[in-house]
Amino acid sequence: MTRVLRVLRLEGLRAYVRSRPGAKRVPAVLVVCLYIAMLLCIPSVLIFRPLGAPGTPANMLGMVALAWWVCATLGGQNPIRGLTPTRVGAALMAVAILIPYANGTATGWFAPPAVRSGIDNWTLLAPTVDEINAMVAKAADRGLLSVVGWLGIMLLAAEGMRSWRDIDTVVNWVSWLAAFMAGLGIIQFFTGLDIAGLFQIPGLSANSDFGAVASRSVLNRVASTAAHPIEYGVVLAALFPLALHRTIFRWGERYALLPTFLIGLGMFLSVSRGAVVAVLCAFLVLLIGWPARWKLRALAILPFAVVGLRVAVPGLVGTLLSFFVNADKDPSVEGRTQDYAAVHLLWGEHPWFGRGLFTLMPQYYRILDNEYLLLLVELGAIGLSMFLIALLIGYFCARGTHHHAADERSRNVGLSISAGLFGLLVAHATFDGLGFPMAAGVTFLLTGLGGATWRLTRLGVPPEPELERQSRTPVLEGAA
Repeated sequence: MTRVLRVLRLEGLRAYVRSRPGAKRVPAVLVVCLYIAMLLCIPSVLIFRPLGAPGTPANMLGMVALAWWVCATLGGQNPIRGLTPTRVGAALMAVAILIPYANGTATGWFAPPAVRSGIDNWTLLAPTVDEINAMVAKAADRGLLSVVGWLGIMLLAAEGMRSWRDIDTVVNWVSWLAAFMAGLGIIQFFTGLDIAGLFQIPGLSANSDFGAVASRSVLNRVASTAAHPIEYGVVLAALFPLALHRTIFRWGERYALLPTFLIGLGMFLSVSRGAVVAVLCAFLVLLIGWPARWKLRALAILPFAVVGLRVAVPGLVGTLLSFFVNADKDPSVEGRTQDYAAVHLLWGEHPWFGRGLFTLMPQYYRILDNEYLLLLVELGAIGLSMFLIALLIGYFCARGTHHHAADERSRNVGLSISAGLFGLLVAHATFDGLGFPMAAGVTFLLTGLGGATWRLTRLGVPPEPELERQSRTPVLEGAA
């Protein structure tokens, strides 16, 4: 147990509690780490049935986090006062969701024949307006519950981190738990075993089939604990920069490279275009922000990594490359372009304020593999703009940390958060990301962490001595 606590850096959590004599409190960083564990390690299709899709353990903890944040803030227990970038983003997010919800509830919903997904398998009849209204109203309620969980973890991550040690603890947990998720996917890929399907948790039930190993271009395509291979690959790609940050600044420690290696290999085994887009965008942000000597070392290592991937998994590199070279012949790309006319028709019904989050149900309308087109219909032009601003605030907060933090380690963690978030935001254009609990949770977790690093930088909080020592010997400097 002592070794586990040391690996996960929980000594800092215990010291935090002991620093308040007579006070019994739960450190926010512990709740954030528990959220990460639930998000990445429990299959995202396992839900608490009465709540429906938003009833994942992680999202329910996010709801508790929001209630905690509200009570602490109103009760004067939150030391953070006034407006912060994260609070502005949360307010924009709330308005972007609530107005379309009210608009859709007041006007009702229907499915124009041109965009209907099909007919009922039993009656061979198209759904009636009353049926659509009843089901979509429930979907709108589920959208509200999801947002409550998202805002809860975003605000708790942004305002609950009291030191750079807390940030380091979260990065450490993210790296190892994402490595666990990636490891399950690697085992699935090479053995074909349905490992995630073995997960049985009392009180939770699956809202869809999961754990099966699919195939694409004669390669196994795995999802691990995610709901879909795309979600699996994109989430790992978004968390890869944080794992890489940990490896760089813990080089020389035992197993320093292991999480980065597992995540780096696992994300490509999703055989997903979205994962490749996410990691390339994240890597581009890292290259732009790194010092010149780091860039040269990273670019020198990159060809060996590609060759190693090609040797380890024959055919994988060629398959991933073909997704982009032959994109004009890809049926999935063609299907996405055919959605534009339907989106224009639906958007025209509520162009400014939308119809409500999660109300474009695939069984009554169609699947849109582009989260931004989906949000344009569901939230309208104004809602989509406010939603994007809220997420971009987290990105620019992390970028501000990279430019203004006092030490190399703090600057690089800000850069890594911004890289992961940027890759994730670009990848949302390739699939309906917010409809996947794990992808949505990571999006708002990174947004909150961006706000946390901005606040610590602005307050001039110095790094702890042990972190400052580690920051002097990063691997990309050539230290052994």
